[in-house]
Amino acid sequence: MKTLQQRAALALATSMLVLTACKPAEPTAADAAAVPAAPAAVAVEPTPVKKAIEVVPVCNTCGTVRSITPVAVQGTGTGLGAVIGGIAGGLAGNQIGGGSGKKIATVAGVVGGAVAGNAIEKNRNASQVYDITVALENGSTTTITVPDASGIAVGSKVSVENGNISLR
Repeated sequence: MKTLQQRAALALATSMLVLTACKPAEPTAADAAAVPAAPAAVAVEPTPVKKAIEVVPVCNTCGTVRSITPVAVQGTGTGLGAVIGGIAGGLAGNQIGGGSGKKIATVAGVVGGAVAGNAIEKNRNASQVYDITVALENGSTTTITVPDASGIAVGSKVSVENGNISLR
């Protein structure tokens, strides 16, 4: 039987033999000539990826009609209606009564006729305009007042420039 020291020496020698056998061999000049050289590394700058973005121009004067609102415009009096009404009222009042009652009726006719004549003239001169609200393509809203909205409807594509509106 072998002693413990002998066994340890034998195990160490065996381990050394196994480790030496696993160690790769040093390359020789013949081995280096047989292996082609690897190409040298080349630094490449990354190329940024550009995405195509379609930019659609926004028309600042183009839009869509959102509402059309009729607006009554009070007529103005020139005074001619009041004068004519006063004369007619004075003539009518003068036909009523006698004495001081006739004078009171004449004055009342003049005043009443003037007021009525002025109101008639204003009604006769009254007109109607249209407020057209347009949602513009740039996101804003504008309102244009026009005397005639014929040919324009809610949903119509329009152009608004310098206070004027036209169909596109």
